[in-house]
Amino acid sequence: MSTAIVKQGFNQEQIALIKSTIMAGKTPPSDNELALFGMICQRAGLDPFAKQVYAIQRYDKANKAYKWTFQISVDGLRAIADRTGQYAGSDEPLFDEGLDCFSFEQTGRTLPSICKVTVWKMIGGQRCPFVGIAKYSEFVQTYEGKPSGLWQNMPLTMLAKCAESQALRKAFPQCNSLLPEVSTTEPIVEAEPLQDPEQWRIDGYQWALSQGVDPETASEICNIAKNKRELADRIKVEIPVVTVETA
Repeated sequence: MSTAIVKQGFNQEQIALIKSTIMAGKTPPSDNELALFGMICQRAGLDPFAKQVYAIQRYDKANKAYKWTFQISVDGLRAIADRTGQYAGSDEPLFDEGLDCFSFEQTGRTLPSICKVTVWKMIGGQRCPFVGIAKYSEFVQTYEGKPSGLWQNMPLTMLAKCAESQALRKAFPQCNSLLPEVSTTEPIVEAEPLQDPEQWRIDGYQWALSQGVDPETASEICNIAKNKRELADRIKVEIPVVTVETA
């Protein structure tokens, strides 16, 4: 294994964990891709294990091969903004004609057309607003013309993250300048990969990990599942049950 990623501050145990979880995909990452991911994490001061930065495997149809790209999550953008000492929070997302999440759902609609999030920054002792706008049609990830992954199940949450990311990038240029040029060609939002015929396995694996399923079990499920429904059913069985003891 190349020592390049070790120089970025990761020990051998962490590198093995990155390869088996964060960068587990259809094809394993090369030493150069591992080193680049480590450099991005170090340069941006973000923790991949805290889901502040993601390694996303996408399918390149032109070259018929998988490649890794790297994106900062909205939590990572908030962390970068907070380090400036000027971050003053953000307002709740507003959808369509200015409705909050609860009011929007009360209308009976399920899909928003647009979302606005305001991020606040202290400038010269004044709390100044920076507005981010995200249109559903421009950000939604689709497969065969239908919303895919989290966009199918959580459209309000996903669009709100996109809008907040836009506002954070506008208010804090550090959110962009900390990344090497190679990563700026992709939108820096928490989005799932572009879809290929078996992308549901990758999506399912990442969802399983987020629900507390151990990496080995999640990987086994994704390898043996024959379709999305079977994958989801098997993962649900393995999700740990949290119990609360009462006095």
